[in-house]
Amino acid sequence: MAQNSQIATEWEWFTNYIEEIENNTAEDLLINKEEKLQAAKDIENKELESKIAKELALIHIYKTNNLEEAMPLLIRAMEIDEASEDEISLIFTYLGFYSLFEKVEDYYYGKEFLNKASTLLRNYNFPPVRIFINQKLGYSYWSTGETGKSIEEHQNILQYAQKERIPKVEAKANTDLANIYKDISSLDKALEHYKNTLSIYRRIKSPVEEAKCLNEIGDLYLIRNDSKRAYENYIVALDILNDLSNVEANRASVYNSVANYYLKENNPGKAVENLAISNRLAQKSQNQLLIQETYSILSKAYKKLNDYQKALEYSELYKALDDFLQKEKNDRNILKIQSRYTITQKQNQIDQLELNKIQKEFELEEERKFKNFLAIMVVLAAIIMILIFILFISQRRSNAKLKTANEKVKTQNQELEDLNNTKDKFFSIISHDLKGPLNSLTSFSGLLMNHTSSLSTEEIQMLAKDLDKSLKNLFALLENLLQWSRSQTGNIEFKAEEIDLTEMLNENKKLLEKQADNKNIQIEVKNTKSVKAKAHPNSITTVIRNLLSNAIKFTEDGGQIKMGVVEEGNQFVVKIADNGVGMPKEVASKIFRLDTKHSTQGTAKEKGTGLGLILCKEFVEKNGGQIWVKSEEGKGTIFSFSIPK
Repeated sequence: MAQNSQIATEWEWFTNYIEEIENNTAEDLLINKEEKLQAAKDIENKELESKIAKELALIHIYKTNNLEEAMPLLIRAMEIDEASEDEISLIFTYLGFYSLFEKVEDYYYGKEFLNKASTLLRNYNFPPVRIFINQKLGYSYWSTGETGKSIEEHQNILQYAQKERIPKVEAKANTDLANIYKDISSLDKALEHYKNTLSIYRRIKSPVEEAKCLNEIGDLYLIRNDSKRAYENYIVALDILNDLSNVEANRASVYNSVANYYLKENNPGKAVENLAISNRLAQKSQNQLLIQETYSILSKAYKKLNDYQKALEYSELYKALDDFLQKEKNDRNILKIQSRYTITQKQNQIDQLELNKIQKEFELEEERKFKNFLAIMVVLAAIIMILIFILFISQRRSNAKLKTANEKVKTQNQELEDLNNTKDKFFSIISHDLKGPLNSLTSFSGLLMNHTSSLSTEEIQMLAKDLDKSLKNLFALLENLLQWSRSQTGNIEFKAEEIDLTEMLNENKKLLEKQADNKNIQIEVKNTKSVKAKAHPNSITTVIRNLLSNAIKFTEDGGQIKMGVVEEGNQFVVKIADNGVGMPKEVASKIFRLDTKHSTQGTAKEKGTGLGLILCKEFVEKNGGQIWVKSEEGKGTIFSFSIPK
């Protein structure tokens, strides 16, 4: 309770002093302030020095715009607060830093101080400061493009205000959320929050805010092309404002909205009538942005009335005022940039203070631990060091032995696993893949032996073709099996020689052209010039033959196969592409693996072993390259493999 009372006192000082700064001149505020600061230093009253330093900094932030003077004052206040561990005072020092960075629109750095203040505030229960910090965080997140976080902060404020029944805070949170949703074009949500705001202001009888809200709601309806509802809200807003005094700017804003409504309804005459009233009120309020808006709408209205002279006149007035406002804005931006540069130069001091604070905390912690364990350490230090040394040596030896044993076991397990995979593959091929072709041969030979007399010439020719196909499948299987077996047992010496990849593609094209012609498939070699590479000739031609054979097998009648070589960096890449049936991703991921057997019939029911692609992978890798596939079901497949130059 005492802490909450203290933070309430500090909050009252903070808000009252900002109000005092707004209502007084810089000269009045600065009278005797430097002398008071020096007096606090002289009597070494750190708490008073911190308070006066913050007051001076706030004057420079909000009144004199001398941010270069404000920064060292806040740094000094932070040094004092951290040294005295005065968390409550430190919270308001952090809020002072945020105000400084907010002034130069550096919300990224400002957020850091808000979050520091928020972290300290967790130890206290004082909602007004929590609401203030959350509101500023919401605005900072919005300014840095973190829309989600901004909405979250405002929703937290809204929930708290609804729970604690604080209507003004609830209305402000609804308005902020409505503005955010309006900016991101989420008009339904924006309209919902504006309506909630309107309901609150009507309940607490705040007519000016009620009229502003009605005007915003009308603008949303106008954007949504609901002109009738937009006009109704504008009229109600004007009825409220016409009964009030000193609201010229508010009335002018609504009349501008009504003029926009009439322009949208293609009634520029009525728009001009309302703009005449708006112009008079805007001039009286001396609100330059409002006057500029009125000139812009007047120019549009007179243009629609074909009164181009007046349209030009108001367009030139708008431009002249815009140039004036832009110059002021540019001047302010230059000052902000200069101030931001100056502040950035001093940020290193803040970072150093933070580092010193962390280092100090670390040193205090170490000192505390040292004192707690000093007596024990003195008595047991020698024994512990000896035991640790013995244990270290023993552990080191054990770890070395264990590591050697683990590596040996791992190597042996891998070798066993490879052998098992090889064995399983051989058994799978022998038991399944050899059985199919041999069964076909047995069936065809039986038919020829036992039914020759009853078969026609055409039937015998058909059986002969099927017999030939089975023999070729069996031959291809045995060829791949033999090659793969030789590579596994190390009987093939992969000695690199100079080869012509273009010539090799053409040779394999000629070799399999008859097989392709049977399915009306066109094979095209894209390369016309020879491409010289160094690799083992027989293994590379085996890879090309297998890949081309696969492409023919899985391409429909009338399809197309393209082959070529491209240079990529320090390697050549051979590509064989077809427009055949393709394959799913899950199949493509398995086709090169020895531990999974995958064989698919071709488009003309051709049989495969699943060993050809595994052999291709083995041979390509033996030549120092890689093989990969890109395929889309129904659209074709591209097999590629690389050979180092």
